[in-house]
Amino acid sequence: MAALMLRPTVISFLDMNTHVGDVILDLEDVVLGPSSPLLGQTLRAVKIPEKTGLIVLAIKKAAGQMIFNPGSDEKLLVGDSMIVLGTDEQINALKRLSHDSGERACP
Repeated sequence: MAALMLRPTVISFLDMNTHVGDVILDLEDVVLGPSSPLLGQTLRAVKIPEKTGLIVLAIKKAAGQMIFNPGSDEKLLVGDSMIVLGTDEQINALKRLSHDSGERACP
């Protein structure tokens, strides 16, 4: 946290991410369960930005590896958690698309 205080532009960006005009944006994780229709597909194939308007910032693989700014050829696997930025409506659209139940395991 102290390091962020030395980076006011980063703090401004994070503040902006919560309120952009009248729009409230959230960071959320969407977990791919065993019944997700997105499994085995690449980010390019599932077209999350086109279908939901969300930005995929990172993917935390089931094994724990964090992939920031994942490429379009990144394959989605069971247990992967996509960290996305968008409105509640957009996030809910992805949860419906991915069959995310909202249940989370403890890290």
